[in-house]
Amino acid sequence: MLAAIVERPHEFVIKDIPRPDAGPKQVIIKTLACSICNATDNHILEGIFDGYHDRYPQIMGHEVCGEVVELGAEVTDLKLGDRIALYTPYGAFAEYVPVDVDPGYYAVVPDNLSDEEASICEMFDGAYTSTIACAELTPGERVLIVGAGPLGLTAASCAAAHGAVVCSVDFCQNRLDMALELGARHVYNRSQYSAEEIIGQVRRDVGEIDLACMCIALDRSEELDAFLIPVELLRQDGRMTSVNVEVQLKYHNHRMNPFHLNRKNVKYRHNLERAGTVEDFRRGFRMVSEGRVPLGKMITHRVTLDQLPWALDLCHNHLDECIKVIVYPRLSEGFRPTE
Repeated sequence: MLAAIVERPHEFVIKDIPRPDAGPKQVIIKTLACSICNATDNHILEGIFDGYHDRYPQIMGHEVCGEVVELGAEVTDLKLGDRIALYTPYGAFAEYVPVDVDPGYYAVVPDNLSDEEASICEMFDGAYTSTIACAELTPGERVLIVGAGPLGLTAASCAAAHGAVVCSVDFCQNRLDMALELGARHVYNRSQYSAEEIIGQVRRDVGEIDLACMCIALDRSEELDAFLIPVELLRQDGRMTSVNVEVQLKYHNHRMNPFHLNRKNVKYRHNLERAGTVEDFRRGFRMVSEGRVPLGKMITHRVTLDQLPWALDLCHNHLDECIKVIVYPRLSEGFRPTE
């Protein structure tokens, strides 16, 4: 089968490798569509990821939708032909992907959900469960989303679906425009205004905020003030959540005054009281299929395996030109894989 492999940091190849066989508690899916995780996939390519994706060589990608084509001997919850979507630690940019059915962190894709939309629904694991589901929002609460990349846009749309008044901050106008399409009420372009100016605008528009969601991997501001905006705007006893993008500690560049959090008694914790559950993950697919969270609007590009180097650079260095990129496990005409 064809697979996109990072042999070692900065060394990317397309290879023909053996197709995996299903273990007793596994299924094999034929990849229908997968998608680039703008941060993690580039961090793996650069060799700066911290955690379970820091091994080499490895097949790239983890957001995937596929059709079950092989069942392990002990699998009873799925059948041949089922469409499922999931996060995979085995690599998604390949023609076939093994799936661990136990503990079952996957979702059977609703019939009215496209393969492309299903592949990006995997982001609910990092966005919805880490920032919104755990915050137990009530209608009318004011939410500030810092970062309008795919994770931040997912969080913004989910918060709006729960009835919150959503404000989004980002450097790229194309992403802020998308935030408005996905349910944000107010957007603020950090490339045009200082942190202090944005703080003043938010106060005039909605007042103090109840929940701040940090949806960024690194701080792209020269002043390194990404945390200043939400901490200044949070009400007394406010809440803050964040997605967890694993970058090696030496590459982190965030600055935050913990005493300011203490003064306001801000409750800050990844996932707040609880981690995301399988039911939270599957609820995300239902929300998209019901039209409550129109994630498909985020798709801006579609590429084949051999176009991945260009697409990864696009997602890393040209954020004003893209949002979400779909990858199909095939090659452009005339391209030959590495022997």
